[in-house]
Amino acid sequence: MSKSVSRRKGRRLAVQALYSWDVGNVPVSELVRFSWIDTTDEDDLSFPRLLVQGAVQERETVDTLISGQLEHWDIDRLARVDLAILRIGVYSLRFQPDIPAHVTIDEAVELAKEMSTDEAFRFINGVLDGVRKHLTQ
Repeated sequence: MSKSVSRRKGRRLAVQALYSWDVGNVPVSELVRFSWIDTTDEDDLSFPRLLVQGAVQERETVDTLISGQLEHWDIDRLARVDLAILRIGVYSLRFQPDIPAHVTIDEAVELAKEMSTDEAFRFINGVLDGVRKHLTQ
């Protein structure tokens, strides 16, 4: 029996991969193999692969949308894990219209609670909600 990867776990994997790409300069082609997890079902990895590859390919657009929500703050000063969560969230908001915005934002908030500092989830929520509003204008 294969070990299944849920969408939430897929998002967590994507954040881990983007973090490694950002801080460790690990090539995307290596990251999307997700060799650090135990799964026998390649189809389960299609969602996190899409998130990682999409966020990297669309990084300029994604980072511009993030930067547009930062007042008196530079994107380079963000905690790397927060930036990875934001990149996944903004990529989904902008390029995955089939996923409801509130689901994307809720999932990002949960990832921030799990993977970042105690206050990060509020920041993540605010930035993503601002991006959502900007995209629906």
